[in-house]
Amino acid sequence: MNTRIAAARLLMEAGAAHRDGNYAEALSLTCKALEQMFARREPSVIRALLREYPWPSGATRLLHTEVGPRIELSPQDFCAEASRQFLDYAAGMPVWFSRRTLVEAVYVFLQRRAADCLESALAIKQQQRILLCLHRLRAPLQSRLPAAAAHREAVILGLSPLLHEPHAALRRLLQQHDFYFEYNYAKRCEHDAAAESLPAQPRFVWPDREAYAALVRRHPGSRVLVTIHMGDFVGAFRCIAEQVEDGRTVMSLQRESRSPEADAPGAALHLQVLRHGADAPAEAVAGLRKGDRSLGVLFDLRDDFGTTTEVMFFGCRAHLVKGPALLAIIGRAPIIPFVTWECAGVDVIEMEDLIDTRVLHGESVGMAATRITQRLALLAERWIRRAPAQWKYLPALPGYCHRNSRLNGQVTALAPGGHA
Repeated sequence: MNTRIAAARLLMEAGAAHRDGNYAEALSLTCKALEQMFARREPSVIRALLREYPWPSGATRLLHTEVGPRIELSPQDFCAEASRQFLDYAAGMPVWFSRRTLVEAVYVFLQRRAADCLESALAIKQQQRILLCLHRLRAPLQSRLPAAAAHREAVILGLSPLLHEPHAALRRLLQQHDFYFEYNYAKRCEHDAAAESLPAQPRFVWPDREAYAALVRRHPGSRVLVTIHMGDFVGAFRCIAEQVEDGRTVMSLQRESRSPEADAPGAALHLQVLRHGADAPAEAVAGLRKGDRSLGVLFDLRDDFGTTTEVMFFGCRAHLVKGPALLAIIGRAPIIPFVTWECAGVDVIEMEDLIDTRVLHGESVGMAATRITQRLALLAERWIRRAPAQWKYLPALPGYCHRNSRLNGQVTALAPGGHA
């Protein structure tokens, strides 16, 4: 069925559900219709739409994920007001948004094939070949899409003073990122429910394995493992988690239920999944204070995922979430940072020195959280500079900084994120 017709049918069903008072169903149907409408367009066209036709306020978020646009709902959205708000939003969609050129149609077709590949059961090497081929077909089309070309230039303009690279180098870097954005997701999807009985993926090279084993023997209590959205961080977390003794509980702080992180630890470990915005931080703190927990979190997030603190990041003032530092401080657990990236076709895990999270004399908890978050920000900056194309949020980096609000609006109009 034509996606436009399917979206129209979903909106009719949503309207009927709203009139019957089934607001949760109405909102879900409306969001499915909007996802189908957005899936027909190149992402930069959606960004242009959002600048002229802002996304409704509230907890609902439109995300740019590896498999296409996704709308993230929260329980507080399921009410009459939100249902009517989104029905009106869909009905008032600008007419120009439904029109697309032949070039865009071809680009979206190739984009859809990439998403189908990511959601397939193909082996990772087969996915790599297919994704690389589709990437090479799509790349030349971007320059012929006005919105995509303008967005790419805005991103380059924002990245130039942060990465200190010339225009041509940044263009190549962003093209590489387009491939890694999908390919790294394919790697992470290997760790799904169907593979829960399998051992950790053997491809990781981990020079610090023995040093880490010695470290955890010296610090047998709870610990917080932190990293950024780079490489196969899910597989790396699983690999690290399997180095500890059987029976240890691993807590995974996740953003959404569709994240493959839920299956990251091996079968010998107990897993407790905590959701952003759904589970209270006190649960993670209580777990850490039991002394036998490992908590895995990502810290390269902004205020969409919690309270932030100001730090220096790539030479400018930026805000990063302070939750990982606070959880470790209040949970009385040290932080062990690690990163994974692909080097010459091999996935490498690198560990950093343990971070003592005890509050210093004369320091408040808030000050300690800022100090530790600043240390993590410097680590993240070093990791990103080494392999920028493999960091998931590279195009959104200018949006982390405060130096140019107009440019930030162009770069981050469509929230990056979605699948972990």
